Amino acid sequence: MTTRDPNLPKSTVPGLIPTLNNTGWMTESLDDYSRAFTEYAGSIQAECLDIGCAYGVATLPALANGARVLACDLEPRHLEILAQRVPPGDRARYRSQPGAMPDVDFPEASFGAILCARALHFLRGRDIEATVRKMHDWLTPNGRIFLIADSPYVGPWWKLAPEYERRKREGCPWPGFVQDYAALLPPGSEASEHPGFIHPLDPDILSRVAAQAGFEILEAGFLRKGGPSGTGREHAGLIARRPGA
Repeated sequence: MTTRDPNLPKSTVPGLIPTLNNTGWMTESLDDYSRAFTEYAGSIQAECLDIGCAYGVATLPALANGARVLACDLEPRHLEILAQRVPPGDRARYRSQPGAMPDVDFPEASFGAILCARALHFLRGRDIEATVRKMHDWLTPNGRIFLIADSPYVGPWWKLAPEYERRKREGCPWPGFVQDYAALLPPGSEASEHPGFIHPLDPDILSRVAAQAGFEILEAGFLRKGGPSGTGREHAGLIARRPGA
């Protein structure tokens, strides 16, 4: 039996921890691409960025693998909790900074790898593009991004999957965008506890955005949510490389 971390907020949903700013949940287990980030980050000397880190589901194992990590999140309270969770032996390789996409910025060529897991789907299309362009500049040559977003086949918006598929066939660049998230919530839900809109993405969209930003796509596909259950299409993921000089 897993011992509950007393630093984390209580949850009524197994495997998920609620955020403190109405931006969904942090998973308690890693998807394949997030796990790949933790392994890659531990194999390089350069500092790595975990943006939209929440309570550190990827930051902590990356640190355990020997990585140097800058954890960034919109919510400073998440970072306060994460700081309490970092083991003493890893603290010299850890730092944090609050920031919101797409406005947050870092110096060029700051990081050897960047993870953005389950955060891009809270942005509008133009802000997704702006954020990924910035990530290209933040990376060192040959550095890698690891992007994971919720897909149109999960969450309350799964019922709109046929509409997403139709819009995609018709050439809409952002076919999964849902303007009114509250309309999809079950009766009795509190709309103020959820974002106003949601923007589920697919591997093709992530690949297009990354390629337009100058990345070389290494891998892209649908991902199963962390853990053994699920359909295998809960998330969209991408791994890409900033070409070397």
